[in-house]
Amino acid sequence: MKSILAALLAATISTSVAYAGDIADRAADAEKALQAGDGAGALEKFRGAEEALWQAMPLAVQNVKQVDTASGFGIYSERANHIYKPGEKVMLYMEPVGYGYGSDGLGNSQIALSVDLTVLSDSGEALGTFEKIGSVQVASRSHNRELFFKLDLSLDGLPPGKYKCNFLMHDQNSAKTAPFSTDIEIAG
Repeated sequence: MKSILAALLAATISTSVAYAGDIADRAADAEKALQAGDGAGALEKFRGAEEALWQAMPLAVQNVKQVDTASGFGIYSERANHIYKPGEKVMLYMEPVGYGYGSDGLGNSQIALSVDLTVLSDSGEALGTFEKIGSVQVASRSHNRELFFKLDLSLDGLPPGKYKCNFLMHDQNSAKTAPFSTDIEIAG
């Protein structure tokens, strides 16, 4: 049993080191191209380093904000507070990173993500879990990195009080998942 665990640990470490070497090598090639005056070539080589990093990293969700509006990547109006009237929709803006790419069958790369939600009371009691409450699919000729995900939540029926919303994002093109959370309050 110990030898199996040791082999798995060694494989994990060597995979991480291999990715780190590949990323560093590609970044060094970008630096050399830039020093040689080839800005476009440097950028292309740097994108290769970014691709290697992206493939090696876990799925994560950055910049989770409660917003009034969201219309594009980095284009949102953050909500002044996390207090909602009963029946008012909760709108979240987030930026997933590290997702995989599939194919749409038409020659495009496809990003496909979904989100589950578990609502907890102020005391930590799970009040309900809801699977695939939101999803996004984007087909593109490029491996897009600037992706925003807007999620509109209807929490009708929650009595006044404070709540924690625990989310789990799923990458439909890999086994990667990423937890994230936000707190809200329903006004009394």
